[in-house]
Amino acid sequence: MKTLRRKLICYSDQLIPETAEIDKYLLSFLGTNQPRIGYIPSASDPTRKYFQNQQAYYARYNINLEPYFELDNIYRPEHLDALFTADAIHLSGGNTFNFLHWLRVRNLLDALRQYVEQGGVLVGVSAGAILMTPDIRTALLCGDTAPIENIETGGLGLVDFAIVPHFGCYATLEQLENYSRENCITVYACSDSAGIVIEDDKVECIGNVKVIRNGLVTKL
Repeated sequence: MKTLRRKLICYSDQLIPETAEIDKYLLSFLGTNQPRIGYIPSASDPTRKYFQNQQAYYARYNINLEPYFELDNIYRPEHLDALFTADAIHLSGGNTFNFLHWLRVRNLLDALRQYVEQGGVLVGVSAGAILMTPDIRTALLCGDTAPIENIETGGLGLVDFAIVPHFGCYATLEQLENYSRENCITVYACSDSAGIVIEDDKVECIGNVKVIRNGLVTKL
């Protein structure tokens, strides 16, 4: 069996002190003193408020957050080379359905998959983490709404399980058990301080993560 080549960091939330343990894994993946992370927001950020917060977060680790690569209102394809030569790419939080829609419009899903296969590090926060899964419908369990009916929900498929961030804030455990059972998929539900680190074939849970297989909570 071919060994998967993956370096993925999935945060439920990120801009809180409790995620420092997850950050350690990200820094080890980057493996350089002055790394550069490309940033893809889920939607336009005209005042750069969210981007600047993220910049400040990464600056504590001497990480340069660039380029800012918007998908919808200010799309600059001339920045694609800079994005895909970054040490890592950050997929922001936001509405997962909107995010996926614009990644499809810009034909970036295959490019992101190839980036990971070639050794790039992919960081996903909330919606960004859900995008790494085979199907993003778990976003409905996290407060997201789909903008149109019958929207395409197939994600990047970089992992073979579902991710539910913000566990304890929206969906109940019963809902997650039902989702797992009805969709025949394992669900990883993360509290805001928790995350999932994937390196090749290894999956490691950091913090409070519930794993539901076949509709039942499983011990890690």
